[in-house]
Amino acid sequence: MKNYDVIIIGGGINGLTTACYLQKAGLSVGVFEARGQCGAHCDTIELGRPGFLFNTHATWLVPAMSPPMADLELEKFNLELLGTDVIFAMPHADGTNTVQALDPGITMASIARHSEKDAALLGRIMEFGMMHMQEALEINGQMQYSRPTMALAERIAKLNDGLCKHLGLPIDGDDVMRMTGFELLELVYESEKVRLVPGTLGEYTGQWPLNRRVAPTVLGLCGMNPMAVHTAKGGSHALNHALVRCFVKHGGEIWTTCPVSKIIVENGRAVGIKLSEDALMPGEEIRAKNIVSNLTLTPTFTKLLGEEVIGPDWMRRIKYFNYDDPQLLGMYYAMKDAPVFKSAEYDPAIQRCWVGYFGPDSIDDVRNAQSQVMAGIMPTQTMGGWFNPTLADPSQAPAGHHVVSTWITVPPSPRKWGNKTLNGWSSWREGFGEALADTMDDLYEKMAPGFKDLIIERHINTPMDQENSNPSAVRGNMIGGSAIPEQAGENRPLPGVCVNGASRTFIPGLYLSNSIHPFGATHLASGYIAAVELAEDLGCRNQSWWISQPFEWFMGNLGNIPLNAGVADKWKV
Repeated sequence: MKNYDVIIIGGGINGLTTACYLQKAGLSVGVFEARGQCGAHCDTIELGRPGFLFNTHATWLVPAMSPPMADLELEKFNLELLGTDVIFAMPHADGTNTVQALDPGITMASIARHSEKDAALLGRIMEFGMMHMQEALEINGQMQYSRPTMALAERIAKLNDGLCKHLGLPIDGDDVMRMTGFELLELVYESEKVRLVPGTLGEYTGQWPLNRRVAPTVLGLCGMNPMAVHTAKGGSHALNHALVRCFVKHGGEIWTTCPVSKIIVENGRAVGIKLSEDALMPGEEIRAKNIVSNLTLTPTFTKLLGEEVIGPDWMRRIKYFNYDDPQLLGMYYAMKDAPVFKSAEYDPAIQRCWVGYFGPDSIDDVRNAQSQVMAGIMPTQTMGGWFNPTLADPSQAPAGHHVVSTWITVPPSPRKWGNKTLNGWSSWREGFGEALADTMDDLYEKMAPGFKDLIIERHINTPMDQENSNPSAVRGNMIGGSAIPEQAGENRPLPGVCVNGASRTFIPGLYLSNSIHPFGATHLASGYIAAVELAEDLGCRNQSWWISQPFEWFMGNLGNIPLNAGVADKWKV
């Protein structure tokens, strides 16, 4: 079999991003994927009745903020992003709601109904953002799409210091760098209903506000700016298809049903791979100048390399890499129609939103729930996120119907739920997921009376199901390993694993595009960073087409993305 300049192990979206850039830059790249198709964790499938498409992992897509959107011309390869004009919403138990929209005026009006003081403060945040927009965009872009450095941390602290002074907060930029997200929220906003918007959005990103060093992200969310949050026509898998088409168009080769059993190391350098005995080409060895693993950290080093290569100390450290949060239990519903929230009487804008969160009444509720989950206890107060993607893309369900999904953050090995003792990881085999899903149905019914009557069928997806579908997602982890402080930023994935950058490992010739900074997601940042560093090392980074900056495509196309295609006429304005 032919050899390559670069071999990518695993055809997930970040591995494909790396592959696309390097192939387009003139290298020969081979992708070896264990499954029959690429794109684990970015699937769109029919779980039951024909025509109802469910995004069983990545649901909200954020590639619009990424350089690959323009550099790789993903629109040209049939990635059509769709959205709603209200981008996030929270219905509350008292019949009110809070909405965040592309139009800042709608957001401001929603906040003002809860607190004039908070609306005034939001206005000052927006004012500061306008004065420092270029600096903020550059910093946010570097936070996502380049290696973390102390110089960048100083730049972040300086910008946040200016914002804190502008708002009259009793903290400075260095304080923000050390704080939890919840500490920050209690200083910024007075209304619990307002605090909950950035507080729960942090949970969506996989960066829990409970953790320290998350406050800079939460402070950014406090500005309630337009976000690059979309679905895609036909579902999330369209992102995967666009990357595959781009890669193949430029001459790349994908080998499916080809699980890798070993990374070949000679004289201390990664030089190739060996396929497993149940692969399409059993036991085949393929050579390359460089290897990129898009598997997560632990399987890459403990299974594909092993102690004989990395030594007992690294084996032990990597074995204990944390995957335990965040994990999700997902529920997927085929619906007769779109649910109508009770709070639509208060503000009908919520019916033009396809992404939201409900359940908590205060930041303390969220903090307590996250603390319990981290302790292996399933909270008795149900809360979580909801999606109704057919409000943006009607093609994901038969005509006149809708699909809805919800999720709950869960401990992967739950030990307790109320007065009931659970059996850890095995609990997912014992019906715990169905019982927990019932509580989410009850919550949705409370917030949108008649919800249960609209359900045609329901499916669930547990952390165990996620791991079974994608064994690299240990414990079903959704971002390549927990983004806890000791595994975030310059520490990601673990100190010393990556050297002289964010993707170059301590084994020459071996790079990572998963488990690295910032974390695995549809922003494609991990794949982009790996592509940049490998292209620099191979002397092919300087390309006339490789020029897009973070947020550039989104800012230039904000008014061109179709909105509200599946929203009923009665709710449109």
